[in-house]
Amino acid sequence: MIYRIFFPAFVFGLFLISGFAAAAESWGIDLFQIKRHDFGRVAIGADVVYRFEMENVYQQDIKILGVHSSCGCTLPSLSTNLLKSGEKGAVIAKFNTSGQHTREKSATLTVDLETKVNGQRLHESVLLFVSGYIRPDVVLTPGIVEFGSIPAGQTVVRTVQLEYAGRRDWALTKVERTNPFIHAKAEEINRSNTETAYRITVTIKDNAPVGYVKDVLRFATNESSNGLSGAAEIMLPIQGVVMAPIQAKPAPFLVGVLSPGETVSKNIVVRSELPFRIIEVTSQDKRFRFTFSEQESAIQLVSVLFSAKDSVKDSAKKTQTGDSQNITDQIRIRTNLPEQEFVTLSAMALLTPKEILTATPTPEPLIDPLIEQPWAEPPLTPEDPIIPSGKAKFGTPRIL
Repeated sequence: MIYRIFFPAFVFGLFLISGFAAAAESWGIDLFQIKRHDFGRVAIGADVVYRFEMENVYQQDIKILGVHSSCGCTLPSLSTNLLKSGEKGAVIAKFNTSGQHTREKSATLTVDLETKVNGQRLHESVLLFVSGYIRPDVVLTPGIVEFGSIPAGQTVVRTVQLEYAGRRDWALTKVERTNPFIHAKAEEINRSNTETAYRITVTIKDNAPVGYVKDVLRFATNESSNGLSGAAEIMLPIQGVVMAPIQAKPAPFLVGVLSPGETVSKNIVVRSELPFRIIEVTSQDKRFRFTFSEQESAIQLVSVLFSAKDSVKDSAKKTQTGDSQNITDQIRIRTNLPEQEFVTLSAMALLTPKEILTATPTPEPLIDPLIEQPWAEPPLTPEDPIIPSGKAKFGTPRIL
């Protein structure tokens, strides 16, 4: 028997599936919510990567034995080779835009999996699909806008050069992006009969919130307006992370699945660029207990003890009747740092009676898992300018 456990973003849901042999041919596919990705139209040299996220929704450990591609246009790799129950990983697909592969390309990625049920090893292969169009006439240097780690409250600027070879009147007409905290402009710096070059300036604003920065710049050209065939759009990925003065990990804090009477102990790591001291750690749920050092350090460890023995009367009564209880709370850590006195993270647990593990399973999850959508899909906001060169002779682009 293989058991499946779902961990949505804000609550925990638990359901079990029996009769694994009947579904043995398709158990691996449930690790992936998204199994197909189109990179779109990209330039030579663009650093284009997509992560196929996977999550172990079973109680058994799952080994990822390997991944291989049907085409050299896509280079696959793994973020991990082992997923324990509830853990997440990714199959990373890197589109090869070095110039050896141009125009329309596609590949099938085969992911080989293994698990063990009742002493028997079970194997599965899952197919993932990628595609894209690599423009042979456009080169980006570098192929990605990489901001790295950015201190919160700072403005950071990066530049990229776009070069085109072909039509003498070729031009960019519009820059589109989705993230409101990113500004981009394209400035024409060179034009001749057959070559055109732009300097792309990308800025992350000082009011960008803490967290990962991911976006795609989309450059529209004047090709479609002239009725020419082929790609009329060029994409440039952006990535980075805005760092808070102080951070607490893991976030969210996942206690896991436990039954009444059980106790779980885990740690929170609190980190800052400067030495600091933790003053107090609090939670409204009294089943959480915390211990920490009172010494100053740039890295602090908070020990968290969650005891289901301390369940309140109503919660204990609920679990005794066969119902599971989703537990969500906020852990608040107070420090002596004036720029960020408090850091808060969500804590989640699932309290469920032991008899659920042997109860008759239901064929559907109690709570549907959230389906992650590709981050490059939100509506585009054309707000950024195209600046023509004063020396341009052909097809001067509009200023938008």
